[in-house]
Formats: sequence, C-alpha cells, structure tokens
Amino acid sequence: MKKNKYKYSAKTILLTFLQFKKIKKNSHSHFLDYKKFCYAYHRDGFNEKGIKINSLDLYYEDLKNKGLNYLNDTFVYDQIEEISVCNEKGKISCLVARKKEQKKWVIGLHGWTENKYLALRLVHHFWKQGYNVLTFDSFAHGLSYGEKTDIGYSSVKMLEDIIVYLKNTEQAESIGLIGNSMGASTSLLFIQKSKMRSLVNWVIADCGFSNIKHQYRYYIENNLYYIEWWKIGFLFTHKFSKETKTPQRKYNLLKNMSKAKDIPVLFIHSKGDTFIPFEMSELMYNKKIKFEKVIKSEIWVPDGSEHVNTIVTYNEEYISKSINFARKWE
Repeated sequence: MKKNKYKYSAKTILLTFLQFKKIKKNSHSHFLDYKKFCYAYHRDGFNEKGIKINSLDLYYEDLKNKGLNYLNDTFVYDQIEEISVCNEKGKISCLVARKKEQKKWVIGLHGWTENKYLALRLVHHFWKQGYNVLTFDSFAHGLSYGEKTDIGYSSVKMLEDIIVYLKNTEQAESIGLIGNSMGASTSLLFIQKSKMRSLVNWVIADCGFSNIKHQYRYYIENNLYYIEWWKIGFLFTHKFSKETKTPQRKYNLLKNMSKAKDIPVLFIHSKGDTFIPFEMSELMYNKKIKFEKVIKSEIWVPDGSEHVNTIVTYNEEYISKSINFARKWE
C-alpha cells in the first residue's frame, strides 16, 4: 500500500471536478450498498448453521473452522460467567473467566461482526497462563447497546466503564488489552483518547487499521467493487459520520500517537492480510516510537496469513510473543 494512495491528489481532485455528476451518482448508490454490507451481521439468535450466536458453541465452532487445537483444553461453561457492566447509555455484555487469588487481567476486544464469545480466541492463552480474562460485546455488537456500528469509536467509553469495574470490583492490579482488527484500533484509540489510559499496562494490536477513512477507501477498491475509490467513494466518511453520529474523520490513529507514548504496544500484522493492509500497522508503529524516549513498543509482521489469522498460522509464536510482551510490562 503506497502511503498516499488513499488520499486525494491534485489529479484525482481535478478528475472528480470534471466527472462530478457521474461520481456523485455512483458514490450515492455504492454508499447505500456498502452501508447494508457494514450493518449486515448477526447479533443474537442463531447463525446459518443453527449455532446460537451468544454461546460457547460459537467459539467452539470458530476453533474447529480455524484448525486451532484448543478444543479439548479451553473454556467450559462453568468457568465462564456472563455479567453486565452498565452506564447511562445501557448494558455492556461481558464474559469473565477468573483465576483464584490473581489480580492480573486481560481484556479481549473482538473484530467487526464478531462478539464476546469469538474474542475468547484472543485471551485463551493468557487464561491458560493464569490471567483473569474479560471479553465484551463492542458497541452495536452482540447483546451490548448501540444500533449502528461506528467500527469501534464508541467502544472507548465502554472500555472505560469496564476498567472502572475491574479496578473497583475485581481489584485489578494489572490490565492489558488485546484486540484484533476493529478491536485493535479501538485499543489504540483508547490509549490516545481516554483520560484513563494510564490504568492500562500494555496493548497488543493485531491487524488494526490506522485511519478509518483510508480503510473504507482501501476496502471498497480492493475487496468489494474493484473500482478506484475516488470514483465511487465521494463523501463516504462524512455519510458514515451522519449515520453513526460520530466524527469518523477523527478516527485517525496516526494523529494523536504522542498521547499514547507511555503505553507499550505490540503491533501484529501479517503481510498476507487483504482486508486491512499490514502497512497500516507499520505506519502506526513508526509513528509511535518517534515519541518514546526509550522504545517500548514492538512490531511483528510475519509473511503470509490472512486477516485475523496470524494467531492460527503462527500459533506458537503468537502465544509466546504476546505472553512475553505482557509479562515485560505488567
């Protein structure tokens, strides 16, 4: 991915001006189609295979599909508690798995269209190493509040309330975040935006995007329509801001990385990712270490492996790298 490929240039501005009526019309129809695509996922009930969405069975099916060998050595129902953390906006639906007399916690943040049960994939290995773990349904996902996903922007507030719960109710002494895709970007937005960021010891950001505007443009060009983004994506970000009532143009994780300078981040992103280009993680890592007096953050960009599948393709290395990183900074 070229650094400026998904920004307007003098050439694309001129061409947009010359073809404005056609581009405006095409962008309108493609936006309506893309909007349906963004919001078309199951939150409750059963999926196409008849598996209950909000259940460990969905997690077990995910492990089978991905070929992960945790199935006989992972969470069972009596080890998981479903709890709700509430705020003025509604209920945040969470899963908790505790270890006795342990005060170290890891919060797992799932990707777009997923839920708290699928996020167990990210925290399983921490739980096996003695950590308490919590996963939650992000904004407009699963059983949590919210109607239209803003790709993690509103989940920052949820994360704040969850951290207050862990500190006050569970007496957490160490808190780490691990997220993939949307969850990775939410974690990074949190340590930039939230006044509570100092309560987080470390972050593992697996295949997150650096800029939601550029991600929209990348995806519609390379995965959905195979048409140059500027021909069909006029005002997409503005329209999503109106839809979600959030400033999507401000969802740019390269702008405020200085505010996250004190929180160590392990960036993980496979080079074979066709959903979110790995260069986005490279850009974020390079930006972040510019502000670190002593470099704390790390990056791992292995070859191959599709989106959110690094944990599958490089399972043993993924586990060792993430556990070692957490222990270094907890």
